[in-house]
Amino acid sequence: MKNSKSGNLHFIKLDKGEEIISTITTFANELCLKSGFLTGIGALRDLEIGYFDMKKAKYDIKKMDGEYELLSLMGNLGVVDGKVNPHLHVVLGDDKFQCYGGHLLKGYIAITCELVLAATDMRLERIYDDETKLKLLTPIHEGN
Repeated sequence: MKNSKSGNLHFIKLDKGEEIISTITTFANELCLKSGFLTGIGALRDLEIGYFDMKKAKYDIKKMDGEYELLSLMGNLGVVDGKVNPHLHVVLGDDKFQCYGGHLLKGYIAITCELVLAATDMRLERIYDDETKLKLLTPIHEGN
């Protein structure tokens, strides 16, 4: 991984073989980043994506072997149970120009991944919501 910073923006280049979520988590922890917003492109391999089935209140998981173009990655950093938690969604393309999308659960860099992380000093926590059965990103107001 390589990175560069300008103001609150971090450019992060992930290298072949790195696991994307754990690498982002480690990076955020090392810099004491607790919240922010991510976007990126690149290529991933051997990944898992999820679709949240609202009726079952759980993720249906699709394992995807092989390499895929990372056409779009969007997400955020928040805190879950006191720990930084990347929440990432992806759109992936295959060699037949078909697209797949969902919540990224795991994936390894196939060639490279180029991310921009906009760090923020907002306090964003994932708090369990009884209705959806999910931990939803919630701004925490401190002080006033």
